[in-house]
Amino acid sequence: MKLILTRHGETEENREGILQGWLPGHLSNNGKNQAQLLGERLRNTKIDYIYTSDLKRCVETANEIAKYHPDAKFVKEKLLRERGLGEFEGKKTGEADWEALSGDFFTNKPSAGESFGEVWIRLEKFYGKISNKHIEDTVLIVGHGGSVCLLQGLIYGNKLQESMKLEKLKNTAISEFEISKNGEYKVISLNCDQHI
Repeated sequence: MKLILTRHGETEENREGILQGWLPGHLSNNGKNQAQLLGERLRNTKIDYIYTSDLKRCVETANEIAKYHPDAKFVKEKLLRERGLGEFEGKKTGEADWEALSGDFFTNKPSAGESFGEVWIRLEKFYGKISNKHIEDTVLIVGHGGSVCLLQGLIYGNKLQESMKLEKLKNTAISEFEISKNGEYKVISLNCDQHI
């Protein structure tokens, strides 16, 4: 399988330091331009499947790629969502009281939100599914800073704690991998944003 990971374009919320979680997010003018440039960058790349988080900021980014790939199967996937931040969604970064939550960095959970451990479990489920289904395909995934970072950790065979230390993708940057049937991987590119 050839796997291409990318992150949605910049959102107004990214610019303003607002925690998005499961909020839809609104691409900024810069983010819309980034998404268009990403689509152009991938226009001549063979893509069989486009999996995108079902949140608006990812779907809009994925649509810019799909314009050039009308035959690719387009799948909105809830498992690819960013971490649900519950009570903290819509707040500015400094307004969220993480210290008041019980547990550590990996287990704390905002009310009506998720822990990183729970995000890890759903991404493991997703990665297992595509690894078995798309052995011979080229798969593009449009996700979020956190979810794509953890997916990269799964490719590497890391644990959650190691995966959280990986560099997050910049908006619309691309990381590409070739992955064999037995899970061995080869890195083609990491966090490449030359197109923007």
